[in-house]
Amino acid sequence: MNNKKTLMQRILMMIAALVVVCSAAAIGTTDAQAPAANDATVVAKNAKAGIVASLEQSESKMLDEAQISDVTVEKAETQVVTVASKSEAEAATLQKKEAEEPKMSKTEQEWQDQVMADVEDFLCIRAKGDADAEILGKLYPTSVATVVKEGETWTKIKSGSVKGYVKNEYLVFGSEAYENAKKVCKKYAYVQTDGLRVRSEASEDAKVLTVADKGDKLEFNKKADKVDGWVAVTGKSGDGYVAADYVKVKLGTTEAVSIEEEIKAQKEKEAKAAKASSHAVATKNAATSATADDATLLAAIIQCEAGSEPYEGQVAVGAVVLNRMRSGRWPNSISGVIYQSGQFGPVSNGSLSRALSSGNISSSCKNAAAEALAGSDPTGGKMFFHRANGRSGLVIGHHVFY
Repeated sequence: MNNKKTLMQRILMMIAALVVVCSAAAIGTTDAQAPAANDATVVAKNAKAGIVASLEQSESKMLDEAQISDVTVEKAETQVVTVASKSEAEAATLQKKEAEEPKMSKTEQEWQDQVMADVEDFLCIRAKGDADAEILGKLYPTSVATVVKEGETWTKIKSGSVKGYVKNEYLVFGSEAYENAKKVCKKYAYVQTDGLRVRSEASEDAKVLTVADKGDKLEFNKKADKVDGWVAVTGKSGDGYVAADYVKVKLGTTEAVSIEEEIKAQKEKEAKAAKASSHAVATKNAATSATADDATLLAAIIQCEAGSEPYEGQVAVGAVVLNRMRSGRWPNSISGVIYQSGQFGPVSNGSLSRALSSGNISSSCKNAAAEALAGSDPTGGKMFFHRANGRSGLVIGHHVFY
């Protein structure tokens, strides 16, 4: 706009100049002689032509400048639009890329500061990042640790009661650690309540295979069919299901073990073995001197005879002991029936004694003993049982009752 305004001003100035020249030429024609007039006319014409030519050049120059200015502005505007379009395109590409990238699950996010040892045996945890430093503990293949500070060669970790350094080349981090855990660790259903029944089918009416208590862990059966509201498990009593509301399913990861904990565990193991051996000798010399109460004794003999049997078979063994006690043909006490010479193999081979001394009796066998004491009898009054080897009688699990 400014260029055009200037152009108009110049045109007006040129016109005014032309008027002045023409006026001067006219005056010269009146006062001078003809030849002079002719010369004035020529001059006037030349002046006019010069003014017009100058005007045309100025106008052309101004138009060119105006066009160049317009083109420059238009080009600048085009560049701005192009930059804006490129920026939007890059943003759209970034959004598309983010949308296509798989998002981590909550569990994977929780694993981002975790590590595991990618070893066959164990990885030493040292007091500092030095291969010759003191060993504080051991990180086993199923052990998980939290990263305290990651270094180029050594990483400081914490697992259980142990905090120290492990070498990076033997570690897997974050999502890789999680994938490794799924390979090396079994998945378990951790029982959240007492008296949880493991059933043969995903139904409250299905047969009870065993009973678990709070704190027990049941191995998850990944091969079984999935049923809403139920979790498939497997174990000594067979494949079964438990109500999903009463268990928490997760990987059976472990923690690092300190050197002190390892030494203590070894000493306890040796002491327990020595105690069991001593108790076995005493029991052999005086079998009826056992001090366990009747319920514990019954649960122990059930475990020794039918620990790997279905829950119904465990109750059946307990019922046989009680049927004998009530018959009048055997001693009239649980301990008398169980410790009668030549009747139960676990008494003579020492396994009953070891079960009693260790206290390692399953919840399932304890519950089976309680049910038998309460009057449950799947055998219908039978007083003998054997391994199912073709003998006629009532077969429950691997036993035949008669």
